[in-house]
Amino acid sequence: MLVASAITPVFNILTSERSLRSAIQGVVDAILISLLVGGYVLFVHDGWLRPWFRRLGFRADLALSSAIMLALFLGGRAAGQVVTTLQPGRFLTSFTEPHLRWYALPFFAVIATTIQFVIQMNRLIGANVLGYFAAGVYHRPKAEERIFLFLDLEGSTQLAERLGSDAYFELLRRFVDDLTDPVIEAEGEIYQYAGDEVVVTWPLEAGVRDANCVRCFFAIRAALARRAARYERDFGTVPRFRGGLHGGTVTAGELGDLRRQIVFVGDILNTAARLEEYAKRTGLDLVASGALLERLALPAEVEAKHCGELALRGKEARVTAYGLTGA
Repeated sequence: MLVASAITPVFNILTSERSLRSAIQGVVDAILISLLVGGYVLFVHDGWLRPWFRRLGFRADLALSSAIMLALFLGGRAAGQVVTTLQPGRFLTSFTEPHLRWYALPFFAVIATTIQFVIQMNRLIGANVLGYFAAGVYHRPKAEERIFLFLDLEGSTQLAERLGSDAYFELLRRFVDDLTDPVIEAEGEIYQYAGDEVVVTWPLEAGVRDANCVRCFFAIRAALARRAARYERDFGTVPRFRGGLHGGTVTAGELGDLRRQIVFVGDILNTAARLEEYAKRTGLDLVASGALLERLALPAEVEAKHCGELALRGKEARVTAYGLTGA
């Protein structure tokens, strides 16, 4: 809204009358348009009608949402005319102005399509990843401290055999959808999906703040529990998962040419994966390294139980680990 309020008055002054009234009109238009478009994106496209939009292909979603945004742009501008002039009749007459036909309409069309394209691309390659590519954050490999949470669906082989591939895929899709909000609320990012495994990551500072990396795991579990009846109805089971959590220094950079992606490499990821394997093997919910827990304060409702010095597969040095359980 702030960006639109800065751009629209300048646009009005450059393309119509050069006056204070034109600038004020631009600010009013920007506020109304931002409310309408933002409301559509947050509460309709990504809210009430999200499952329906997900069934559309990339091009269909891009075309439909861009058209809806364009209509909201035009409606917001017409409403702005009414607000500034206090003349209800201006709502319809504003659509016949030469300024709209020659300048505002093409401008709105480009902006609507661009916004929707960026939203779609951000969904395809991951939240924040498009920004990383655009800013060149990882164009040259760099070392940074990160936390990784490995989540693995329990009994996936038996589930796939019992449900069949189509129903099992739908279960995975719903599981991933349901963990999205807890990850966002915990300031995390989805690093990758690997079959029935999901890897979440945080910059170290964001992950230890308010124990985000730990709270995320139990928030996902709570989200699934709230939807347990729906899972039982549709699949005859409620998905359970185990987790491994570790943090430290990794090397991050862009990898690939034909298909470029941002990749993190280092022993930190291997250790987190092995801790998740240990959780599966021992029936623990979440296993975290002692080195990571030393850097954060656990929430009051989470209890840590010492697992000992673990000899993990593929690692020479033993790893101090704790099993975490929550209320």
